[in-house]
Amino acid sequence: MIFVTGATGFIGRALGRALDGGGHTWRPYSGRLNEPEKLRAELEGVETVIHLAGAEARGSNRLLLHVDVEGTQRLIEEARRAGVGRLVVPSRLNADPHSMHPLLRAKGEVERLVRQGGIPYTILRTATLFGRDDRFSEIIYSLALWSWPLAWVPGGGKTPMQPLWVEDYIHCLIHSLNRPDVVNRTLTLGGGDLINYRQIVQTILHVTGQKRLLFPLPLTPSRRVARLLLGWWYWPPVSRYFTDRLFMPDVTDQDGVQRLFGFRPARFGETITYLNRPGLRWRLFRH
Repeated sequence: MIFVTGATGFIGRALGRALDGGGHTWRPYSGRLNEPEKLRAELEGVETVIHLAGAEARGSNRLLLHVDVEGTQRLIEEARRAGVGRLVVPSRLNADPHSMHPLLRAKGEVERLVRQGGIPYTILRTATLFGRDDRFSEIIYSLALWSWPLAWVPGGGKTPMQPLWVEDYIHCLIHSLNRPDVVNRTLTLGGGDLINYRQIVQTILHVTGQKRLLFPLPLTPSRRVARLLLGWWYWPPVSRYFTDRLFMPDVTDQDGVQRLFGFRPARFGETITYLNRPGLRWRLFRH
């Protein structure tokens, strides 16, 4: 039995579809991580926990501590009591418990808890994930729609990135479940393109047929803009952590996925056709 936290989120929905399609027996956790009795009951008979729950989209440092860090600690305690045999946890490139960025600091602390938790684990560190209903490509597209005739480019768009398609990530995650060679390891995964943020914006504009003047904005003011947007923007949710990923390179070994899982990850420009699906532009713009 596979037990999944955060099953209704961006990664969780993609994972659920893949688990169903592969005939896996699994169940989502519908409660809160601060409910030990409920966790204890639902973890009975579980062999593998895939822990996706997190508060990144909420943009709150307090919730990062409460959900990501304290919630993970509570989950590990109950999973250990239940005799869970494997814990799989996503993380982010540059995760570090001493990072100046709250999200990366929380992810680093989660990694520390997982490594010290006494349960065989696999940590999947990734570059920025993208896909339908994400909080990356659709936010960039939405910003371009709202800011006509400009497109907002934090830091001049110089930050190198390696965005990974969520479907490729899920493929790696599921295949890691039966791989004893990746137990108690931290794997780093990146996408098929090594491009900078400016090129990402240009690719999105090209694929969606939008014409905008690229407007460079220093990174520190970009953070303030993100906080402002968080206060009144309903869709898609713009987290104050959105620009944090642009303060340092978001890249890893380009051959990592090929070497570890035997396939080439999809290229960014060939995969974002979901941005042209009917009704998306109106939904992004009207909110």
